[in-house]
Formats: sequence, structure tokens, C-alpha cells
Amino acid sequence: MYTTTTATREKVLKAVAATHRAMERHACSKSQFKFKCFSCGEMINRGDKITRCHKANAGMTLRYRGAGGECGLTMAETVFYQAETGKDMWVHIGCNPCYWDEGFDNGDESSPPGLRGVPTEWGCKIDREWEDWTSGPGGESWLIMGVPYFLKVKGYPKEKSMKKRIVHAVTRFQALWRGYIYKKAYPEALLQAQAAQMYPPEMQAAADEEIEAGLSYRQQTCWEEEWRQSNAQRNWLWSGEGREEKQIQVGESYEILMDRGKSNEAVYSAEVIRVDTGIYAPRWVSVKFHYDGEVRDYRQRRFWKLVEECYNFKEQVGIEAKIIGKISTRYRYKGQDST
Repeated sequence: MYTTTTATREKVLKAVAATHRAMERHACSKSQFKFKCFSCGEMINRGDKITRCHKANAGMTLRYRGAGGECGLTMAETVFYQAETGKDMWVHIGCNPCYWDEGFDNGDESSPPGLRGVPTEWGCKIDREWEDWTSGPGGESWLIMGVPYFLKVKGYPKEKSMKKRIVHAVTRFQALWRGYIYKKAYPEALLQAQAAQMYPPEMQAAADEEIEAGLSYRQQTCWEEEWRQSNAQRNWLWSGEGREEKQIQVGESYEILMDRGKSNEAVYSAEVIRVDTGIYAPRWVSVKFHYDGEVRDYRQRRFWKLVEECYNFKEQVGIEAKIIGKISTRYRYKGQDST
């Protein structure tokens, strides 16, 4: 472009003419390639009329083209335009594209998230012509007939809104999803309706309470039954009255073997300081060791296994005394498991 300050007037007028032609091509030109219109979703073939979008952050913004008063032009002769590059910059003439705007996350109701329109050169051209027609003689009649009739008279294509296409597609998808959910939920709802007719609400509530109570009892005792069967129901785990399992009480003392087979092997005594008896979750036992005051938490099943291991170990090495605190067993007692 001949836009330098030392250019002659003839060269500057050539640059102005080239600027006008470029602006006209942006408003409406024939496509030289085949690609997809992101607004209407249809293909743009070679020779179809297209227009440029004013899409923010779509690519590279080029320098200004044209000439101004520094080259000796008058105000009427001055003209500029700024070219832009990037993806999705061209659509069919008549298409009204849009984009999703996240808005401002500050509670401002004037800027909520939503679909925002993207202006095009063709749309700006139509707006200027519509304003000229409505501002002249007989403009009120054009306002009554509206823009669709104006486009039909001018021979322009109908406007195609991208926002309407998106809303229609989302509405259709939501309808299909609701139908899928209803199809899955209908058999269950039918069974519930039949159950409500067969059983009165009072009878059903009583049955639900019985089922819930039985389920809670089974969940609480199933792991205890499994432990009894796998450990042969040792006598030291049972009280003298009947065959009911001995419950762990706060304040009782137990012995636990630590680091078996190592140089620091020892038997520690501990006192139960807390017992959590859950219904759906396993029971937990908190013990405090007499030797150093350390507090540890064990699952009840794990705690019983440690106590049984210590009991078997004391029988094997011949320890009969009740231990309070700590006793080292690595060098005093040589059992068959020692090395």
C-alpha cells in the first residue's frame, strides 16, 4: 500500500481504491476453497458467497491499510481498514454466528453466561441499508413490513441464526434424554404402584422396619461368626456362662507380642481405653500400652488375632505370669520359631 508521507497523490488514491475493494470483499466475496460454515453447519463450496466475521481473539490482527490526511487527502477521501486472520473467520452471507461467553463470576446480573452474537461485515452492510430505507420517504411502511420482506425485495438470502440452531439441538437432546430416563424408570414405578395397591402403607412401614432391623443385625454379626468358625472357638475368648463371646470392656488389660523373631522381640501389656461399637462399620478398639503410654487403634478382629498370637507364644515358651509393662523374650526364651 502506498501510504508513506512521501508518496504522490496518485499513488495514495490507488491505495484508497484498493482499500475500498478489500472492504467490499470482506462484506461479500466468492469462496476459493471448500470448508464448513461453523454458523449453519453446512458446507461452503467454491463460488459460494461468504462474508468475514468480527470474531475477537480469533487469530492475528494485521496493520492498518489505507491512507489519511498526512498524505494530503481530504476527510471524504480518507479510508482505513484493519485485516484479521484466524480460524472460523468466514461464513455464508446471511448467517448470524454466535459464541459462548462465560460472563463475569461476580454476581453481576447484567453479564450472565450465555450465547453472544458475532457481528459480520454482511450484517453491518444490511444494517446500513435498512437504516437508509427506513429513514427516507415511506420508511414507516418498511418498518411495518420488517426486515424479512426487505431482504426478499433486495434479493438477499434469508438470515440463519446459529443460536436458534444450537437451542433446537439442545432441546431435542434433552427430549431424547428425558424419554430414556422415563423408559428406565417406568418398570420400577409400575412395581411401586402395584405394591402400594397390594399392601397398605401401615403394613409396608412395619415390614420395612423389620427388614432394616434384621439387616443391621446380620451386618453387625457376620464377621464375628466367620471369625469363630476359622479360629476353632478357643476357650480363652469365651466367658464361663454359655457359649457367648466375651465382649471387650474399657479398663481390661491384654497382652500383645511385638516384633516376633527380631532382636527387639517383646511382650507388651495394654489397657483398653475406648471401644467403638458400630452397626454398619467394623468395631474399633483403642488401647494404651503400660510401658510407654502409646495409644493405638485396632479393628476388633485384628485385635483378637494379636491377643491369640501372644497367648500361643506364651504357651510355647512356658510363660505363665501375667505381664504388666514390657518383657523382652528374644534372648530369655528360645522357642522353635526363634533363630
